[in-house]
Parts: sequence; C-alpha cells; structure tokens
Amino acid sequence: MTTPKANRTLDCRNQMYPVPILKAEQALAEMSAGQTLEVLATDANTKPDLAKWAERANGELIEVVDEAGGQFRFYVRKSGAAAAHHKEAEKKDENLFLVVLRTGINQPGQVRAAFMYASLAAAMGQDTVVYCVQEGADAAKKDVVQKDSSPSGGPTISQRIAEALDMGVRLEVCEQTASVRNIKAEDLIPEATLIGGAALIDYAIRARGTLTF
Repeated sequence: MTTPKANRTLDCRNQMYPVPILKAEQALAEMSAGQTLEVLATDANTKPDLAKWAERANGELIEVVDEAGGQFRFYVRKSGAAAAHHKEAEKKDENLFLVVLRTGINQPGQVRAAFMYASLAAAMGQDTVVYCVQEGADAAKKDVVQKDSSPSGGPTISQRIAEALDMGVRLEVCEQTASVRNIKAEDLIPEATLIGGAALIDYAIRARGTLTF
C-alpha cells in the first residue's frame, strides 16, 4: 500500500495516551477539508480509539502503520461533511441507553444492579450497552462464577449477566482498562467485546440516558 501523502506531521512519540489524540484533534481543527494529518506515536493505548475519534472529529482514519521499536504512525484525512454525518448517527442511535460499570465484583450488589437495570432498559425497547471500566471489567471475565460473593438464595452476577444478554444487551470492556489490568480477550466470556475508551465518550454523547454503578 502506498504511504498517504501528509499535509502536516505531528510528533507525539513518548507521549502517553490520550495526549496524541488531544494534539491530533487540535491540529486537525486548523486544517482544511481534504487535507491529511500524519501523527507519530508510541503509546499503543491510542490505537483502539483512532477510528471512533476520527469519526467524531470530522475526519477519516486512512491507515495505521506499525514500525520498529513500538513506534507507529496514523493518518487522518479531514472531512467536510460533519453535520450530515452526525445527524445520521443520532437518528440511527436514538434509542441508545448506556450503563457504565466501574464497580468491581467485590461489591456484587452493585454489579447485579447494573445488569438488572440494563435488562429493564432493553425490555423497554432501548438499545442498551453495559460498558465496563476500571474494576468493572472483572465482571466480564470467565472466572466471575468462582469469585462471586453474592448471598446464597438470590441472583448471582452470572445470572444477571445472562438475563441481560438474553435481552440483547451488549457487554463491552474498555480496551485500555483491559491493558492496564492485564485482561486478555480470551479471559472474557464469549459475549464480551473489547472496545476503545473513545466509544464510551461517543455513547455518552448519543445516549438518551446513562446509569453509572
């Protein structure tokens, strides 16, 4: 593949996530429609957010190129049709409902409540997502059954998760959180998806309602 021709290059090497995205946002705002921004970076936590960020920043992610020593570069072309795109996105997701889970399984009542309310939202016709950050990511792991300290005789975390999944609730785990907590995709239940932190911001912008546990 031919390397895109950049109109501007931004050096964000050795700068921690999300600084490369923040600086790229500022640079892109100063550029004209159709121009391409090249960004040099080294923090891999930036990668999962690039496509969603570019979409929200009135741009198009053209390519991400990995290089030696952990360095990579990404290319973003500035678009000129932001208003129409955002209006279409809002129309498509007008029933989006967001549940943010940041509480760990050491507080099983909070975790069960998060999935219970997610199930209720789905039952009320909402396109519902449970987005797990920080300690909440542990709820999506396969070993939650063994670590669940829910009182006997009542619903378990796994039961509440199963109910939510049966209702069509999407279960997503912040990819940057997973990296910090050393959680791999194979550690998660099959229905859980790793997704970048920018998705949470995008959901919060578009959601009709948000609950945090």
